[in-house]
Amino acid sequence: MRRSQLISVLFAGASLLPTIAFAQSQADPQPTEPGVVAEVVVTAQRRSERLVDVPASVSVVTSTELKNSGVSDSRDLRLLTPGLNITSQGTYVQPTIRGVGTTVTGTGADPNVAIYVDGVYISSQGSGLFDFNNVDQIEVLKGPQGSLYGRNATGGAIVVTTKVPSLTKTSASIDASYGSFDEVGLSVYGNLPLGDMFAVNVAAYSRKNDGYTRNLALGGKHSSITDSQGIRARLLFQPTDDFRAILTGAYIKQSDNAAYSYRPLNGNTPQQGSVAAHIPNDDYEHISLNNDPYNRLDYRAVTLNLDWDHSWGKLTSISSWAKTKYPFGTDLDGTEVPVQTFYADPQTQETETQELIYTSPVMGRVSWLGGLYYYHDESITQARVAVGGAFLPFPSLRPYVHVDATAYAAYAEVKFDLTDSLHLTVGGRYSSEKKHATNNDGGPNGAIMLDASHTWSAFTPRVALRYDVTEKSSAYASYSEGFKSGLFDGGATGACTTAAPRPNPACPSAGVPVQPEKVKAYEIGYKYNVGATVFSTSVFYSQYENIQINALNTLNQQVLYNAAAGEIYGLDADFSARLNDNFSIHVGGAYTHGRYTSFLQGQNWVPIFTPGGLPNGNTQVVKDDSGNKLIRTPEFAGFASLTFQHDVPVGHIESTVTASYSGSYFWHVDNRLKQPAFTIVNANLTWYSPSDAWKVSVFGANLTDEHTELYVREAAVGDFASFAKPRTFGVALGYKF
Repeated sequence: MRRSQLISVLFAGASLLPTIAFAQSQADPQPTEPGVVAEVVVTAQRRSERLVDVPASVSVVTSTELKNSGVSDSRDLRLLTPGLNITSQGTYVQPTIRGVGTTVTGTGADPNVAIYVDGVYISSQGSGLFDFNNVDQIEVLKGPQGSLYGRNATGGAIVVTTKVPSLTKTSASIDASYGSFDEVGLSVYGNLPLGDMFAVNVAAYSRKNDGYTRNLALGGKHSSITDSQGIRARLLFQPTDDFRAILTGAYIKQSDNAAYSYRPLNGNTPQQGSVAAHIPNDDYEHISLNNDPYNRLDYRAVTLNLDWDHSWGKLTSISSWAKTKYPFGTDLDGTEVPVQTFYADPQTQETETQELIYTSPVMGRVSWLGGLYYYHDESITQARVAVGGAFLPFPSLRPYVHVDATAYAAYAEVKFDLTDSLHLTVGGRYSSEKKHATNNDGGPNGAIMLDASHTWSAFTPRVALRYDVTEKSSAYASYSEGFKSGLFDGGATGACTTAAPRPNPACPSAGVPVQPEKVKAYEIGYKYNVGATVFSTSVFYSQYENIQINALNTLNQQVLYNAAAGEIYGLDADFSARLNDNFSIHVGGAYTHGRYTSFLQGQNWVPIFTPGGLPNGNTQVVKDDSGNKLIRTPEFAGFASLTFQHDVPVGHIESTVTASYSGSYFWHVDNRLKQPAFTIVNANLTWYSPSDAWKVSVFGANLTDEHTELYVREAAVGDFASFAKPRTFGVALGYKF
């Protein structure tokens, strides 16, 4: 993008701000029912603030919106958040925000959109898919968050806040549901005060279905099955008004093999005589695999949050420990012919973090926030490959990979009130991280194939200028940076051969690290919040450097390398309002232009055809992919959610219809396999008893019956795709007191 084009885009967006600001400054309307709808408060800057006082793009989704819109897990959050796309690369859940996302998987591989739950960083991509239960609010921060959230927040951050135990109210709720594919759901929540200083809440859920695909090679056995249970308990200790401690324990056990329940796409496989090769493109119900794929999650975590809030400021300590086990097994060739089966089992990750945050009181026209952060992570994968049903014994196809990461950071942000209406925020974060990777053939005591370590450091600044147009609206401009951690290609042995060439012509030897990604972002925006009416818009431009690429060589082995630079610009907007006593609306949209500006070593898979014209697998070509679209980035995405409520002779009813549109996007850097544009429509109708104690609901999800791709893979052995759940219906019953 030329500099003149960037300036034109920024000023086009900026020219809208005075018009909107003038219109709002003439008269700030009052909400329909004053006091019913509170002002939106977020913690995007690591402290509680009004949304209009935060000079950054933040999408807010409440627990009520999640339930009403049929959003049950993290993957569906994209339905309510323009600019966010959440996809699965097999067992790995990978969010993309404003064109910044990753394809990198494997031991010690980090996401570049950070997920935080109650202030704790969730490091494992394997634990990124979870059900929403006991959620108070979700904030999606768009653009690099390197100053306050640090490493691996180059695209942004998803901040989940759960309910804090109440010292004053005993309450409980239970919800049960039954739906298509014999899906049975149960959700339980309870809060119990234990005297004047203690309280506890517990949230538990279970969701299980029979699966929505059938494996023809295994006699029609069900696949694409979800079986998930979780529990989260929080104990509050608050002896005084200025101190509280919250101890949290969480456990999730999940099995979800939908991503690995794939079949050849367009019949592209060398196994042309297989049943799988002849499954029609419009048959989304059947697969044919010689193995039953599995993808499991066992997640355990303990967190201790301490808060001292006094006249001298606020001091917060966040300590956490988590252990994740996420083994999986997948049929690499996607057919019932026993060609290749890959197992990452066991696959574990253990993480400890400690963070101290100090927030100053307002000192004249200055206030500030600072913090110290420690992170340690140990990841282990035992990989095995079976060919023809037998495990291969030779090196590089049964690696035992161990990655140890230790990171430290110090950060601070200072806000200067230059005038009563003009505010300047200046901040930055210094991060240092060391990773040590080993690869032993066959087990922890096997022959050493890789033993390497490296230390990376980075300074990521942020500057923001905010102007209060009115008491309830503001305009801002900001510049921020972020970086995604470097890593090692733990499974690589450095063997560059003609039989298994790397997509990178330089073909680095074992132990050469993949360098960190960097993002530099510019943004201007406007926000308005009066009563139940909330509006925000922003225009952005980002430079995306040193992009890490996850590729496959001709032997189906993963290869990681730095390959590209990118450029991203666009705009987004979000509006919600209570129209009258019966109707409320929430709409949003995002336009994102993302391109690889320099990608000389792009991996491209080109289909091979039989003499009869049938696709027969792919051959690999390395070529210049500069100008291609960034992966998983639709140019336009948007949603509209309308809620209607009305009294009936007994009780009242409430209904929500949510329509979410996504433009088409590409799955891989060669821009060959495309997810077509789609629209997902969810709806529900709920009756509440006069006391609101009882409720009965009927609901439908994906009413348009879109067959969206869940996971798409291209390799020498062909193209493969799994698909998300089709149209479903269900009923639910709930009770609370």
